[in-house]
Amino acid sequence: MRRISIYHTIILFILLAACSNNKQPLLPKVTGKPGEVLLVVDQYIWESEIGNFLNTMLTQPFEAIPQEEPIYDPIRISSSAFNNIFKSHRNIILAKISSRNKKPRIIVQRDIWAKPQLVVNIIGPNDSTTLQYLEENQDKLVSLLNQAEINRTIENYKKNRAKGIDEALKTKHHLTISVPIGYQMDVDADNFIWISHELSDLTQGILIYYYEYTDSNTFTPEYLVQKRNEFTRRYVPGPVDGSYMKTEDLYPVVYNQYNRDDKYYIELRGLWKLEKAFMGGPYVSLTTLDEKRNRIVTVDGFVYAPSLNKRNYVREIEAIIHTLTITE
Repeated sequence: MRRISIYHTIILFILLAACSNNKQPLLPKVTGKPGEVLLVVDQYIWESEIGNFLNTMLTQPFEAIPQEEPIYDPIRISSSAFNNIFKSHRNIILAKISSRNKKPRIIVQRDIWAKPQLVVNIIGPNDSTTLQYLEENQDKLVSLLNQAEINRTIENYKKNRAKGIDEALKTKHHLTISVPIGYQMDVDADNFIWISHELSDLTQGILIYYYEYTDSNTFTPEYLVQKRNEFTRRYVPGPVDGSYMKTEDLYPVVYNQYNRDDKYYIELRGLWKLEKAFMGGPYVSLTTLDEKRNRIVTVDGFVYAPSLNKRNYVREIEAIIHTLTITE
């Protein structure tokens, strides 16, 4: 019996050692505020057209909010200052221009020094060809950063979901979204749901509504805004008698369409206001077709924060609406 016991102990020790050798090192959590981008760019590049391009790209206005805010907050340091304190930052862009590089490239890495981290390496042989390459890939760069920011929030919300809301949406409405703790159900009608997060100086609301699919004209921005106004007039009243939420007509709606996981989506961005009252703010919505039930489903997020910057709060509701799943 003693021999068997010793044999098992040796085998267990070998297995544990093997697991220890294969174990990946634990990475710290990312640092930096939401919306920050660390630019590791030496002074001569920063003062060139490439530096000007990167700064302009990151500080362009965020779409569809009442007051102008940049899409990102760039922080620039030199390569010599890039030490362990900075290496855990959430978003890092490193630019290296050298004649030893044969052609311009963008190399994307994730979770190098922290988690969940995005690291974008910009490499080029000279200023002119690198600048041209960056201009051609500007939308991809911005999209990379946007998706990284949204994905971090999504993962956080999935870990801290309001389970009661989850079950109600799945059982009654045959859909799910990752609504974080702190939100509560305000309205749960047959084809309309209103979920909100209320603080003293901030309101974030999620509106979910659906209706029968008729034809492809359903997906035009005019029709989607019309349906939005129908639902908000009926279900989203303001504080004054007769007031209700309405899409702001004076601001053009930003319309985007794309495919994800073999499903077609329409994204709208715009401003809302209260008819017969003085309140307003930004909204963003996601619309798709539920083929099994022949219905159009829209998840609409809005923000009311008159005394606060709104960019990061809009990104938070974007993360929620982008978790929309139609259950089978």
